[in-house]
Amino acid sequence: DGAAAISECLKKNNTLQELKISENDITSSGLIKIGEALRINTSLQILDVSYNEISDDGVFAFSKSLKINNTLKKLSLSWNSVDRIVVDVTNQSLNMSTKQFGDIGIIVISSLLHCNTNVYKLDISCNKISDVGAAAISE
Repeated sequence: DGAAAISECLKKNNTLQELKISENDITSSGLIKIGEALRINTSLQILDVSYNEISDDGVFAFSKSLKINNTLKKLSLSWNSVDRIVVDVTNQSLNMSTKQFGDIGIIVISSLLHCNTNVYKLDISCNKISDVGAAAISE
């Protein structure tokens, strides 16, 4: 499938810095394959996979790859079957309030913050975070 081909290219390409693959019917399994490539890729900084067919399970598995990758700085997962997520960790301040995030969205944000120690302010007020999400962000 297309996501598998993109994944293979990302494993070999260390010059591409921005990849926009929105509105392409990418599923959770496709996002997981891209995440596996990001464990190896050291150049991609911006990834836009908005308007696809990605669910919570795909985002959760993808977030594990983000714990290994330290070059991805901006991720857009908006308009999928998950919380609307656009995270820019190059800024020192993140305003993620009123985004309707649930625990999965917060786990993704937490994974990105582990890769970036420059963020000094984080606003996640007015979201749908349970004890699970709170525990993830506190780690």
